[in-house]
Formats: sequence, C-alpha cells, structure tokens
Amino acid sequence: MKKLLMCGAMIGGLALFSCEEEGEKIIIEEKDPIAAEISTPTAGFADVATADNLEEVLTFTWSEAQFNFPSEISYKVQIDLAAGDFSLPATLGTTSETTFSITYGDLNSIILSTLESPANDPIALQTRVIASAASKEDLVSAVVSFTFTAYEEEEQPQEYAKLWIAGDFQGWNIDAAATIASVKDDGVYEGYIFIPAGGTNEFKLYAQPAWEPQSYGTLNDGVIFEANYAGDNFIAPSDGYYFFSVDLNNLTYLLIKTDWGIIGAATPGGWDFDTELTFDVDTEVWSVTADMIAEGSFKFRANKEWVLDFGIDTDGNLAYANHPWLDYVEQPQLTVPEDGNYTITLDLHEAGNYTYDIQKN
Repeated sequence: MKKLLMCGAMIGGLALFSCEEEGEKIIIEEKDPIAAEISTPTAGFADVATADNLEEVLTFTWSEAQFNFPSEISYKVQIDLAAGDFSLPATLGTTSETTFSITYGDLNSIILSTLESPANDPIALQTRVIASAASKEDLVSAVVSFTFTAYEEEEQPQEYAKLWIAGDFQGWNIDAAATIASVKDDGVYEGYIFIPAGGTNEFKLYAQPAWEPQSYGTLNDGVIFEANYAGDNFIAPSDGYYFFSVDLNNLTYLLIKTDWGIIGAATPGGWDFDTELTFDVDTEVWSVTADMIAEGSFKFRANKEWVLDFGIDTDGNLAYANHPWLDYVEQPQLTVPEDGNYTITLDLHEAGNYTYDIQKN
C-alpha cells in the first residue's frame, strides 16, 4: 500500500484543499491492485459432454478485480491443457461482468479444435481470468484446474449386404459368425478371416445369421453350391489370414492366404522389396514400425505380388488397385507428412470397412 502526501488541489478533481501556514497535510492511501478470484468452476470440477447435454451451460464466476482507481474493467476467460503454460490458450469469451457462461457444445468444439484434444477421454484443463483496465497492467487470476470429457460421435461402419461364416476357427458359433460383405450389392461378397493353427480349418457359409434355412458349401475347389445339411464344408489348406470372396451369380469363390506388407518409395525397401507387416491375433490388425520418407508414396500389398493391393480413393479411404476379380484401378498412393519413424496399421477385419492408420512416433 502506498501513501501520498498532497497539498493544495487534490489530483483527479475529487476536491480542492488549501494548505494552512502550518503546512496542513492530506494523506491519500493507494491500495495495491487485486486480481479476480475464480469461484466456479471449483478446483476438481469434472463433467462429461454427451450427445444429450450439449445445450447445457458451464458458468464461470469470479470476484471483481480491484485496480487502484475507478475504471471500467474487461474480463477475459481462458482455458488451457493442464500441462500447458497459457502461451497458446483458448479464449472462451470476454465480458464486463463477473460471470460468463458457455454451452457444453461450444466448450466441446473449443477443446477438440483449438486445444486439439481427443474426444471421449477425460482431459485435464486449467482456467484463468484476466482483468484489463485502461492504461493499467492486466491482472491475472490464480489458475483453477478441472476435468472435461469432450464428445465426438463415433462414425458407424456402413452397412452392406452380408453372408455369415461359421467354422472350426470360431467354434462353430453362429451367434458370433464372421461376415463377408457385398459393397456394391451385386451378389459378389468378400472379406478376410483368420484361421488359427490346431483346428480342422473347415467352415461353411450362411445366407443368414442362423443355421437355417440356407447355407453354402463346396466339393470342388472354386465352386460353391447350396448345402443345407452337415458336411461339404470349405477347407482352408492351412492356418493363416485369408481373403475370401464369393460370387453368388456364378457360384464361384476365391480363398487366398495373405501376408501383408508396404512397398513404395516412402518405405525402407523402396519399390524393390516389401517391408513386412506383423499380424496381431488379438486385435486382428496388421502393423509395422518403420522409418519413412516424405518424398515418396507407398501401397499396402499382399504376398509380395501385384494381385491384392491397396491405394486410397479421393476421400482417403482404402481402395483396391489390383484385385483378382476386378479390373485394375490406378489409385492414389499413401504418403507420410514428413520424414520420420512411423507406426502404420492395416485393419481388414470389418468386411467392407477396411481402414488404416499412420502415426508418427
């Protein structure tokens, strides 16, 4: 606190005083400025955004900041990640009041876009209030920590016409049957199935997720027929990860064992040899960690040959270039944004909804 000695006219036009001969003294006490103090949300507050509560409101309240002279005060409400230092904060809004409200939907968008935080996981955040007045240094409140889980609707796989597969590889459980899908709904179905070692490698195809009324089997390699009885099953030649495609128009099928890799100028082997992916039997996902080059592209390729391979379409989704039953399509190839070490995954277990992921380490 500062004390000022004044004589004569008081500054600021508040009043006029004259000094007596004895030297009358007028003492004005100048108080230290006081920053706002956040009262809500309280430390440790936590909530979750959902599809049903995006219109709900989170209210921030605080005490009035005290500058050492009368002035209009403006308040700015900011948030940042708990690990941040407010060098790149997200500003929720500005007000002359000591309260500010924001919908969960708007807060949700700021957390996902400005703070670039993932959805559907609790995010540790911190908030502060900055008070500003003309010609004065800003007053910054103490930080309050809270947790918020942002919401993002998970994209649902597109539904296609399906056939169901039950067999020794999954315990002949029709309620947990694998599927193959007809993306074009043209009677041609395909998908990928994993057949572990130690079984008979036998399976059968069903027109419905039930044993009856219609099922398909085979007696001859490449030919199928209705086999609405026990027996005449498909038999894979060995354990492994198989591409399985069925054409009900011609009653033919393909069963091709596959091992996957990446090939191209962006990969360690260039276009000369494949960098092999490893299959995880628990997640049914292929993956590799490799040093990649940005000045180049690559494709996913099966069995080190140009029979089954993927590029991407104009939307960035996996798309066949070579396919044993389809005409070759010159697809755009995949790339990485910069040189570095990446983990690349290929997920083919959801029939008709094949995906990939590229993550820099």
